[in-house]
Amino acid sequence: MSQKNKSNAIETIITKALLQLGFSPANNGFYYLRDAVKLAYFDSEAITLITKLIYAPIAKEYNTSGDNIEKSIRKASESVWTKNSNQSIAVLNNIYYFPEQRPENKELISLICGFIKQAVNIFDADISKGI
Repeated sequence: MSQKNKSNAIETIITKALLQLGFSPANNGFYYLRDAVKLAYFDSEAITLITKLIYAPIAKEYNTSGDNIEKSIRKASESVWTKNSNQSIAVLNNIYYFPEQRPENKELISLICGFIKQAVNIFDADISKGI
């Protein structure tokens, strides 16, 4: 599978996970978070320098500031946590329990990356075929 096809397949899985978690595509934070998770998925070290290696490239792509990327992701996650606090849902065949306190952006990106990596391991044959 080409790198572009794998990237598209991963983006599809990330989008599905975000929708299952309750994120809305009507919010810019949805797309910024999707891209942040994708960057972190392909470069696990990027999460350690989130401002430089995640927010900055996304800001450049969307012609905005890194601060706006951070704030939009935070606002999107605050909205989801407000609606779902103390509930559990299925995300990519995993049960996830929303804790009362919203995770920081770095923790959220890592959490979703974990879901994606687990899903890729489970569905690796499908992704290899190009979903």
